[in-house]
Amino acid sequence: MTGLTVLAGGLTGATPTRLAALDPTAVRQISSVDDGSKDGDKKKDDKRDGKKVKEVGCDPDELIAALVRANADKGAKLELEEKCTYTLTAFQDDNGLPVIVQPVSIDGNGATIVRAANAEQFRIFNVGVGGNLKLRDVTIKGGDDRTNIGGGGLLVQQGGRATIQDSTFTLNRTTTDGGAIANFGVTTILGDVDHGKDGKGWNATTQIRNNTALDDGGGVYSTGRLIMKDSRVSHNSSVNFGAGLENEGGVMELTRTRVDHNTTPDDAGGIDVEIGSVTKVTHSWVTDNTSGENAGGIGNFGGTLYVKHTDVSHNRAATNAGGVGNFGGGQTVVEDSKINENTATELGGGVDNFGLGEISEFVLRRSEVNQNRAVGPDSQGGGVANTGDTTFSIVDSRITENLATNPPGGVFTGNPITVDDETVIVKNRPTNCEGSVVEVPNCFG
Repeated sequence: MTGLTVLAGGLTGATPTRLAALDPTAVRQISSVDDGSKDGDKKKDDKRDGKKVKEVGCDPDELIAALVRANADKGAKLELEEKCTYTLTAFQDDNGLPVIVQPVSIDGNGATIVRAANAEQFRIFNVGVGGNLKLRDVTIKGGDDRTNIGGGGLLVQQGGRATIQDSTFTLNRTTTDGGAIANFGVTTILGDVDHGKDGKGWNATTQIRNNTALDDGGGVYSTGRLIMKDSRVSHNSSVNFGAGLENEGGVMELTRTRVDHNTTPDDAGGIDVEIGSVTKVTHSWVTDNTSGENAGGIGNFGGTLYVKHTDVSHNRAATNAGGVGNFGGGQTVVEDSKINENTATELGGGVDNFGLGEISEFVLRRSEVNQNRAVGPDSQGGGVANTGDTTFSIVDSRITENLATNPPGGVFTGNPITVDDETVIVKNRPTNCEGSVVEVPNCFG
């Protein structure tokens, strides 16, 4: 995708700079500042914690006016009317609200900001260079971006920052990337969750759900730095890659986050990691996602992927890699995790590692790959498949009860791999490793 350079509210096409060059500690909370108001507005100003708060009545025009003043007066802290619905009908430069170029904090009090159903298409929020937006306890709904930039609910440009807390992005859409959010800057998404047992049945206060991208990143598309904690990304769709999230050349960190029930007819139903990207997923769940091609759960296509204490289960790929796929020279490490009950119709019900020209590297350590299936007419490697130009190391792991139509059901490899003597490969059907092109060490039958 073509990126952008922004000059105080204008957009011009250019390739975005990789955020890896930015200071990774540079994410900061938005400071609340005096909104500079000196007139007799209908709503009073209120001081809380020594900082002035501007109350915004239940009127979209009042919200727009408050943001215009905030940009002119070096920022503001705004408080929306409790449970109000701010329905936007007009727009400027494809945005329903003014481009934010100052520190602006919005406490939503459970309010909703929505594009009117009969309005022309526009996104909701746009954070420009120097903008620093904090959203809390608000729902962003119905944004419809038709530009070549993306972000139906929120666009964070290079040089912009956003912090989203206890909020929902739903039913947003874009014809390009990032159905809910397109991040080219620094974005932090925070919530709170009652995880429940094994991550099931819990409710997140921050949700990215039911959004659509006609290109990549149905929920979130990022080329910058993205941090997500205690949140849920669910029931999003994309026409191309990364129905849940896509990291294209940036840095992405997911912690205690659930990525589930996202769908694409192409690659990477849950999370897509593109070339040059760095993605870390810890203490999370990637479940029940579907791809029409490769990588039902997580697909690494030439980037760096680290997964730890994470459950990757019940995902489905129409071709290879039901759970985790590592392709195109990608480097993937999975530690202390579960890759269980995923399905592919060709190779690698649980894991598929494939390289062509560039070496794809995979390390599986202290993890389990159980009850996965590769069920197409020519399928092999119900648990693990490793073919092409690759390296694969399996350390202190369990690969059990996986199924393939053709042997082997456990581990299939086309070149030498490393399997330590602490690893257990048993109860796979029709065989554990017999039928592999290259013998699998420490595997019987």
